[in-house]
Amino acid sequence: MRSKAGSDRLAFIEFQLPTLVEAPPEGDGWVHEIKYDGYRTQLIIGHGGARAFTRNGYDWTAKYRQLVEAAASLPVKSAILDGEATALGSTGMPDFQALRRELGNPRSPRLIYYVFDILHLDGKDLRSATLLERKEVLKGVLQDGPEAFIYADFIETDGESVFEHACRMGLEGVVSKLRDAPYRSGRQDSWVKLKCVKSDTFPIVAFVEKLGARPRKIASLYVGRREGERLLYAGKVGTGYSEATARELRERLDPIIIRKSPLSAPIKKPKATWVRPVVYAEVKYSGITDDGVLRAAAFKGVRDDLAPLELSVSEPAKNVGEVARHGVARENILQLLPDAVAPSKDELAAYWRKVAKRALVHLGRRPLKLVRHNHGITFYHKGKLPEIPRAVHQLRVQKREGGEGVRVWVDDLDGLLGLVEMGAVELHPWNATIEHIEQADRIVMDLDPGQGVVWDNVVEAALAMREIMRSEGLDSWPKVTGGKGLHLMAPLSSPITHDAARHAGRAMAQRLVDMDPTRFVLSSAPGVRVGRIFLDYLRNGRGNTAVGAYSPRARPGFPMASPVTWSQVERGVRPNAFTIYNPFRMSRVAELG
Repeated sequence: MRSKAGSDRLAFIEFQLPTLVEAPPEGDGWVHEIKYDGYRTQLIIGHGGARAFTRNGYDWTAKYRQLVEAAASLPVKSAILDGEATALGSTGMPDFQALRRELGNPRSPRLIYYVFDILHLDGKDLRSATLLERKEVLKGVLQDGPEAFIYADFIETDGESVFEHACRMGLEGVVSKLRDAPYRSGRQDSWVKLKCVKSDTFPIVAFVEKLGARPRKIASLYVGRREGERLLYAGKVGTGYSEATARELRERLDPIIIRKSPLSAPIKKPKATWVRPVVYAEVKYSGITDDGVLRAAAFKGVRDDLAPLELSVSEPAKNVGEVARHGVARENILQLLPDAVAPSKDELAAYWRKVAKRALVHLGRRPLKLVRHNHGITFYHKGKLPEIPRAVHQLRVQKREGGEGVRVWVDDLDGLLGLVEMGAVELHPWNATIEHIEQADRIVMDLDPGQGVVWDNVVEAALAMREIMRSEGLDSWPKVTGGKGLHLMAPLSSPITHDAARHAGRAMAQRLVDMDPTRFVLSSAPGVRVGRIFLDYLRNGRGNTAVGAYSPRARPGFPMASPVTWSQVERGVRPNAFTIYNPFRMSRVAELG
């Protein structure tokens, strides 16, 4: 919860999120609150000022200047408030479109903050207290508070009656909460939500332009939905646009236009102009078909709170264009690594001759994802491969997005040297062998420290995760990554599906988050990770990878990922302790920490 070791400045805490349900909860112990139609917002008060953060941990202090100044006037030394920022529409009810209009004016007097929880007050962490205890504290803090801050009260009665009444009033819905539950980050069953009008957030994947319109504007949007690692078609959003909104959307989507559909499964939409799925829309709908397509979808607004304020949407397209001029085809670039540096092929060949026997234990006979260096640039490779030496084997696999692809694998030194000839620098193996690619034979837990995290905290986290994994019957070994983190590798006695491996990884990561949410997080959002360790369980899953043991890294000094012992971890071995020049002996800098 502190932004830096030894600092008393409070940091963003990942929100507790409600689970969507179809019926109100039954039984005693539940209280019910109005679901407000706005942006979930956390206000952090301290040092004579305040800051505002969105659901994904982005700093919106400048956007909410009026609310931030009001928060700083509260009679507290420090606090963290959880609530919903909104504005009232013409009906007098919270209205999403009204909020979007008011956000153009950071000093708008029409912004309202409905406060429903308090996580911290004057040096005391309140998250372990019950909901009703926190509510009582919150009510006292807000007594005689700013006019824009409204205490979100609750009702203790039959949930179904509350929901029916909320819908008759034209409200968005109801959130029901267990009265005696603590506050826990992430999506939890102790909070559940019911919506009167179905709505959700979807990535925009394409637009249809209004023919002949000047200035240019959209006629409709196509949106997607995420299913695991796949992005699938979710339908057309054909209504809900004002003239101004249609023009603004066309202008906003222009820098992220791409040539091919970003969807994992192909779909014929001849009028579509495809875009990168980085802008999210809030969409109302009447229902969902069996194949996941929205019925009667209508546009509510863009979810600016789910992306950074200054999204550099045009940079990737620009970089790819530059790469094309250097001689690497656009379709072969999954991700550019502009800050990467690569050893020469001679250096890599010499390295693999030293370590091949040990490396093949971890890299051999597994499908590999490659980081390649070619024509002076370094990138994650995708698509068609260059000429493949005979010692490098090929495996045809069904791609997650449909169709068939090729993965390479090796089983001897000649194969490793063949990868060097192909320009491969880093090797990222699947958690499965070529004989059984649909079943995981190990689980990987990636501990990725955010800005401000000292290495001792990573060591403590690794030891705690080791105990969690042991309690699940998993005997793990540690691996320094050559980057900035640490991996725990757990072989499985019996193979399981990739989905089961991912679910098991998430469950173990959640246990560590529950132990101390101020130090650990499951979200990769930059604002959330400051001062915390990101527990990346998504290294597990079909086709998902982590850098392999003994793989070189495309980083200054050419470090390598290396297996280490638990005693070395306890002594503070650093992630870049080994290099391709000294693969079996720690550098003196690493030894000295």
